Formats: sequence, structure tokens, C-alpha cells
Amino acid sequence: MQKEVLPTTRQTYHQAAQVLGKAFEDEPVSVAVYHSFSPERRVQALTVDFSAELSVCIRKGYPIQINEDGKIVASAVIYPPGAYPLPTIDEWLIVLKSIIGNGLYDIRGWLKWLNEIDKHHPVEAHYYLEYLGVEPGYQGKGFGSAILKHLIDKADELGVGCYLENANPRNITFYQRSGFRIIRELEIIGIPTWFMWRPPGNL
Repeated sequence: MQKEVLPTTRQTYHQAAQVLGKAFEDEPVSVAVYHSFSPERRVQALTVDFSAELSVCIRKGYPIQINEDGKIVASAVIYPPGAYPLPTIDEWLIVLKSIIGNGLYDIRGWLKWLNEIDKHHPVEAHYYLEYLGVEPGYQGKGFGSAILKHLIDKADELGVGCYLENANPRNITFYQRSGFRIIRELEIIGIPTWFMWRPPGNL
């Protein structure tokens, strides 16, 4: 059965943030940034961060979700062509909400990560998939692939590429199956990071 992709709204973004928080709990950058937190505390911190990200994306971008069993099970933070990089005020709003919501922690790693990836952001028109996550109990059931297909269809309609950064080696093949190619590999804050691009129409 085809999975329906829905826009994330002001009524649903907190639940979507919880899904992303759980999905990114063991992601290498999350672990590095919140290295002093327990896994449970890390999920809470990430949920705060993703709430801030999604509140901005609702205004500036294209956040989407998939519902199943009466709840959100997959979420993505996406920016259409021309919407990224964000204005400085929005970038600092996200950082400020993280500090207020999570208390004092060593935020330097996260800021360095953001600064380094932004140096390599493509100038060509593209959809930017900043985050994609599936509730752990629903992973491997096609929800992430459905979101990717929706994104790629929109990009192909517009004739633009898709771009993402990935710091989880387990996800490389997942993105490659949808036509993404590794265009750069760097180590940032000690973490291997793959920059991936899908050309328009997968040319």
C-alpha cells in the first residue's frame, strides 16, 4: 500500500521532532555532540533541537512526515531551492533554543560541524535533505524510501538535484539506491562524513 506523505505543521512538529530524536539517538554526530549524555537524555536533547529545526523549516522550508497506526513514524527536514542557507537570525535561534532547552553543554562540536558542512554546500539549485528519520520500530518497512521518492519526484518535476550530508555509514547504500552519489568525503570533528548528490532526473 502506498504511503501518504503529509506536510508537517505547527500542530504536528513536536511529535515529528520526537521521531527524529529517537531515530538519531545513535547517529555519530549526535553521540559526539552529546557525548556526556545518557542515551535517554540524548533523545530528549535531540528532540529539543529538532523541534527548533522544524519550527524554522515550517516557515522557510518543506518539512514532511508519514503517519501510521495513528501517529507520525517518519519525518524529514527539507529545504527547496533557494531556501538554504538560512538567515543568520534563524541559525542562531536554533542554537539558542538548544542551549535553553538542554542546559549548558559543550556546543563547540556542533557549531564546528555546522560551519564545516556549510562550506561545501552546493551552489546549484537543489532540494536539501537536511534530516530524515524513521521511528526505530518502523525502520526497514519502506517509510524512509517513501519520503525519498516523494522528494526526488518533486526535484525531478522542477529539474533540480537533491543534496544531503550523511555521517552514518549504514545509510550510504540506502541513499545510493535512490540515485545519490558520493561527491566528497571529509572527516569533521573526528567523524567520517559523506556529501551526497542526486542529479536532476538521475542523469
